[in-house]
Amino acid sequence: MSRERYYLFKSCILGAYYPRVEDSLRIVFDRLGVRYFDDPNQSSCTGHGYHSGIYPLKSTLEVNRRNFSLARAAGCDEIVTSCVTSYATLKEMKKFLKDTVDIYHGSEVIHENRDRLSEMLKYSLEGIRLVTHHGCHYTKIFYEDVRVGGPEDPMLLDEIAASLGAEVVEYEEKGLCCGMGFRHLLLDQEYCRDIALKKLTSIKKVKPDLILVHCPGCLLTLDRFQPILEEETGVELRIPVIHYAELTALLLGAGPSEIGAAAHQTRIDRVIERIRG
Repeated sequence: MSRERYYLFKSCILGAYYPRVEDSLRIVFDRLGVRYFDDPNQSSCTGHGYHSGIYPLKSTLEVNRRNFSLARAAGCDEIVTSCVTSYATLKEMKKFLKDTVDIYHGSEVIHENRDRLSEMLKYSLEGIRLVTHHGCHYTKIFYEDVRVGGPEDPMLLDEIAASLGAEVVEYEEKGLCCGMGFRHLLLDQEYCRDIALKKLTSIKKVKPDLILVHCPGCLLTLDRFQPILEEETGVELRIPVIHYAELTALLLGAGPSEIGAAAHQTRIDRVIERIRG
């Protein structure tokens, strides 16, 4: 990463459901002095529709040809995105288009700066036990580019969490998908809920204080399926699910409203109170 200035690529899921998450990433970048261009003209990467079989490849190529052009016009040769689906979609389209813009995930920037961040924290994760869940569109599509660990044992979030003071706990289904599944979510939500329940049941066994996620889709699925699954099964879950950008901004001193705590379906206020003392 050259760190001259990133083109900040925004997520449609975060914008629709958790808009403060990207504000959280801006807070972190601003504190670190990471320069970025926030372009109001950016289009969606179309990844949700593309992976659901709704958008054809040609449309996704043309939309992202435009996005790459916008980045270059802004003087940016590096794109950073908070979304792993955007990360994978942009990297795939870059390959087809033979574009020169480089693509990074926001968690990679935080990981690269984790030692600096650890010295800037207002709060620590000391005493907090958490599990991590890495997005499959980061670990499984461009698997050779996984920055820490590998596609079957990613460690990027684990190393970030440990540097912030947390105890990272292993669990049996760490490599299992969250259950979102894109096309499956549209056509067979029962199947998606079954996968999410298997994931969450495995996590519940190790009794973490929170789940740290990598991906807007994983945040949406693991957060919003919990009350549905509790009603369907009678099993109490209630495990806070927090995006890496939210958690990092919180530790730097951002308040619950600044990170968008109220947007979470499964309450995160109690774990925030613990962290903030």
